[in-house]
Amino acid sequence: MTRTTRRHVPWRFAAPIAVAAAAVGAVTFGPAAFADDSHPALPDLTAEQLVAKVTAAQADAISGTVRIDTDLGLPAMPGRGGGPQALVSGTHKLQVAVDGADRQRIGIISDLAEYNVIHNGRDVWTYDSRGHVATHGTVDATGPDLATLVPTTPQAAARQLLDLVGPTTEVRVDGTAEVAGRDVYRLTFAPKAQGSLVAGATVSVDAETGVPLRVTVDTVKGGKAAIDVGFEDVSYGKPAAGTFDFKPPAGAKVEEAPTHEAAPGAPATAEAPGAPALPGAADGKAPALLGDGWATVVELPGGGAGQGKDVTGMLGKLGKPVPGGTLINTRLISVLTTDSGHVFAGAVDGDTLRRVAEQRIAARR
Repeated sequence: MTRTTRRHVPWRFAAPIAVAAAAVGAVTFGPAAFADDSHPALPDLTAEQLVAKVTAAQADAISGTVRIDTDLGLPAMPGRGGGPQALVSGTHKLQVAVDGADRQRIGIISDLAEYNVIHNGRDVWTYDSRGHVATHGTVDATGPDLATLVPTTPQAAARQLLDLVGPTTEVRVDGTAEVAGRDVYRLTFAPKAQGSLVAGATVSVDAETGVPLRVTVDTVKGGKAAIDVGFEDVSYGKPAAGTFDFKPPAGAKVEEAPTHEAAPGAPATAEAPGAPALPGAADGKAPALLGDGWATVVELPGGGAGQGKDVTGMLGKLGKPVPGGTLINTRLISVLTTDSGHVFAGAVDGDTLRRVAEQRIAARR
């Protein structure tokens, strides 16, 4: 089955799914950074009731510190800096503030540096203190990317999991816990069929509000969670209006992001913005989703062989050459970049990914 996404995607963190996971840093935190050993007594809920509670949750305003720990099995990459390109592996903290659909701010905390993304109305700013560069765009500066598969908040991760609820997924309630000082239910998801690199995922749901406060994703390869994203502290109070104001610091280099038209009829989204799209994705074409459920593969349209070589060159340090492109295998995700400028990615093994890509390319001939 082939589906094509038609969402309007604001300027967001955009990088190949296998080399972008919202985490970076040298400090490793244990589970206590999120939760303690408490198992609060809460009213019994079925999985269906808890899913409905998450779906109906209203948290237009939320702020706090989010810790993201990613272990995809990627090697250390020197010179990653402190911005989105550094979000490859390890642990990092983000300061997150959301006030409805029009105002979000994410600050990536790094050693002696900061990287901020600020969305206020139609304006989107990023600021990288390492290069002293501020970039301005608008919510119309859009391009299809893979970043929607790499969550930077528990809510974003939970939305992706809820999209998978159906015949291919086993969902159950697995007790209670505490996260960021809040009582939570633990909602678990697991693929029923084989073929995915995902063994399962757990969403910690605020018992009072229904808001996801932590998400962990485990792989069939075992070991620690591949992705662990959650609040260390959280507030549902309305952030101060000045939180979303931004003025480039004195002496900063100011750049204007290129603008690309959104797909006709594509609705706006309130998800937090990020960085410019991957090379080869700025032509306004929408990604195609191949297959169903946990074995879905995403195809990102490319811009021709020249741009394909640019992408392959960027990923080559992490991948291995294969006929017609470069393949990256991680604990959770595989990515294939073709010499023709296309990117295929999915939580499937490399052989499966190559087979899907070959079938897709052959179907066009």
